[in-house]
Amino acid sequence: MLKLGVMSVNIDKNSKVGDERSRVIVRSGWLFIMVNFLLALFNMLVGILSNSWAIVSDAAHSLIDAISGVLIIVSEKIALKRRFVDRRKIIERISTVIIAIIIILVGVDILIGSFKNIVTPGEVDFSIPTIIVLVASIVTKWAFALYLKKKGIQFKSEVLKASGAETMNDAWISIAVLLSVIIYLIWHVNVESYISIVIAFVIVKVGFEFIFPHLSRHHHHPLDTNPDHDHCGKKDSKK
Repeated sequence: MLKLGVMSVNIDKNSKVGDERSRVIVRSGWLFIMVNFLLALFNMLVGILSNSWAIVSDAAHSLIDAISGVLIIVSEKIALKRRFVDRRKIIERISTVIIAIIIILVGVDILIGSFKNIVTPGEVDFSIPTIIVLVASIVTKWAFALYLKKKGIQFKSEVLKASGAETMNDAWISIAVLLSVIIYLIWHVNVESYISIVIAFVIVKVGFEFIFPHLSRHHHHPLDTNPDHDHCGKKDSKK
């Protein structure tokens, strides 16, 4: 009778943890969509007014990043379906790979756009409001990236950690743009395209780092949190 009681308590505890995990993941997905949409709106406005390709591109990428929020919500909703419960990790990993592909495409798009801007540079018109918007964007992205990373580690969610990395990449993009704006205002030299090229390579590298662990069947991914296995990949003998 005591053993049954302990089992019941464990099942109830696991159920509550699972419910909280799902709520946090779905809430993070909605936050991801809203944050990126607002950032895209403000950056697009500033980019058009200042005629800055880098800022407009950053805004477009923030809008595209909202897709990641949709993937977070959809993957979790699918995983909650009874017939998909046993495949939760597979669904999360598929979503993670999709997000990684988006990261790579963003990096490649920045790279192509940067080269085009070098070949045919346009006149820019930066101002103090431009700097204020960029600083606010950086702070928001950085804080949100840390939030996603923290929740991803806390609830052992690959998709949240991948989204956190994606958001941190966006923060670095905005930092690069801010540096180029400051350099232009001080020395009247437009280097935003060159800085964006360096950031683009970093972004592509991060995207591939998220994909390759999932392509190797025997690779132990650092986020692999199968409760039936210990850190060495052996089955847990404790009952």
